[in-house]
Amino acid sequence: MVATKQTFGMEALAQILQENGQRMTRKRRGILQSLLDSKQPLALQEIRDRTEAVAGIRPDYATVFRLVTVLEKLNLVNRVNLQRSSSYFELNDPGRHYDHLVCRTCGTVVVLDIPCPVRQAEKQIVRQYGFREVSHSLEFFGVCPLCTT
Repeated sequence: MVATKQTFGMEALAQILQENGQRMTRKRRGILQSLLDSKQPLALQEIRDRTEAVAGIRPDYATVFRLVTVLEKLNLVNRVNLQRSSSYFELNDPGRHYDHLVCRTCGTVVVLDIPCPVRQAEKQIVRQYGFREVSHSLEFFGVCPLCTT
């Protein structure tokens, strides 16, 4: 099963995991809920902290890491390059596209709500080079209005 725009949520994610031989535990459900609720990419520690706040369960670091690794292999989560020492992750909702604007000073991350400026380039790459399932990660870096005042 592939999650679609209409079905992307907890039940679709749980079903995909189960179809791929993964058990759905309370901790995993809490981790997924934390990712679903997030409006920006999260580091593993942030996922762990939010899971405790959302589900009242504090998964150990290894549990979060293992689940994120599985989600990444299933193309359900994207690793986002925020030019930081930690890796950041966000769910790969097929109904959305994720480009980011990152403040170099305070680290604020904004998911851009504008048409993707490189979608046409992706299509040209497919036509010209014959690649399939082409995707990209696009992050812009600058200084946010709060840090410039």
